[in-house]
Amino acid sequence: MRKGGLWLYAGLAVIGAVALYVGGFVLSGEGMISGLCIGLGAAVFCLGVGNFISSLLTSKPETDERARRKAVEVQDERNIRLREKVGSTINRVLVYALSILVLALGFMGAGITIILMVSSLLLLELVLAIGLSNYYTKRM
Repeated sequence: MRKGGLWLYAGLAVIGAVALYVGGFVLSGEGMISGLCIGLGAAVFCLGVGNFISSLLTSKPETDERARRKAVEVQDERNIRLREKVGSTINRVLVYALSILVLALGFMGAGITIILMVSSLLLLELVLAIGLSNYYTKRM
């Protein structure tokens, strides 16, 4: 790994630690802002430290080989079709789940606002399905 990458990851770890400290001790009475600083600081700190250690342990040829393998795998037609099939199945299951949720909320006597919000998700899915199928039909 180049030295620039090491400095970037070390900088991220320091920025995360500072945000964690500021959220925990300086902004302790602010509530939501304090929690936001603590959460983002912890995430950035962990990512910085993890990437820093990872870049120290792997050599440049290993990193290049992994990047090449990942690029081949992303472009592989089998994996593309597999992702499309998984996305289609997940979409179908979620449509059924949202439909059942709308019915259950209606039978439980939930407010009309909640039912309309969930129903609007089903309508959005329908509009997206029509629009995207037209777009991809013209494109292919």
